[in-house]
Amino acid sequence: MRRALGILATLVLALALTTGPALAGSSTGGPSKAAQLAAVRCHHAIRFDTSKTLAGPVALPQACPGVRPGAVLRIPSEHAQCTFNAMFLGSDGARYMSTAGHCILEGTPVKEKVWPAGKGPVAADGAGNRVGEFAYAILNDPKDIALIRLDNGVDASPQLCHFGGPTHMAGNTAGPAILDHFGQGVAISGLLPGRTQLALSLADPNRLDTIGVATPGDSGSLVQTSDGGAVGVLVTTGVGLGFTEAGAPDIGNVGITRFVPQLARATEQTGVKYTLQTAPLL
Repeated sequence: MRRALGILATLVLALALTTGPALAGSSTGGPSKAAQLAAVRCHHAIRFDTSKTLAGPVALPQACPGVRPGAVLRIPSEHAQCTFNAMFLGSDGARYMSTAGHCILEGTPVKEKVWPAGKGPVAADGAGNRVGEFAYAILNDPKDIALIRLDNGVDASPQLCHFGGPTHMAGNTAGPAILDHFGQGVAISGLLPGRTQLALSLADPNRLDTIGVATPGDSGSLVQTSDGGAVGVLVTTGVGLGFTEAGAPDIGNVGITRFVPQLARATEQTGVKYTLQTAPLL
């Protein structure tokens, strides 16, 4: 029941976004062709001014505090805010939290980076407290993931806020699937941080696009199937601002990079094997 309400709320919000400013200026019963704007694909980390405050540009929701999938991730060196992804246990004994690679590499010429222990950029929680440092990141299409080595003693959980899980790694399956994520996107997170998306197929092992809603700050969110299968990292969104030629609402595409090939690449570069940490569904 809760998931059904979440799907309905997401669709209502998506329709509200798609029937707003793009319809202005149309003198007919429906939007003009000029109002039928194409989806804009973009990375969406929030940028903020750390010299002024760590509070960021919006109030940080407290529905998902701490260090866990769905919680706020702050990157002071980049003046950026993203969302924590899944937790992994490294073969080196360290715990890692993942997020989007562009949260740390966007705007630089670097496509892939490994940081030795003690040398990586600092990662902080929503309150601005240091929790670890970046150990690896890649931003080289279709790969877009980063791994944060948690400091010893940092309290962290592998359980996704609101939905629970992940319970396992999702496979590459054909056919439609309902996906869940909990993100810290601007504006929407205060109203609907736990959201659902529709994937027409999970067959692509590298990347997939879903129908849903994501805004700046959602970057890095864990996306999983309704039965807890970890699919990947939310990295881009397409903002639909009108209707398709067929008259259907243009909600927008959310881009997700898949875990398996990205973790394999991370292992090649760092020499560490990363094992998904699971948790019960709620």
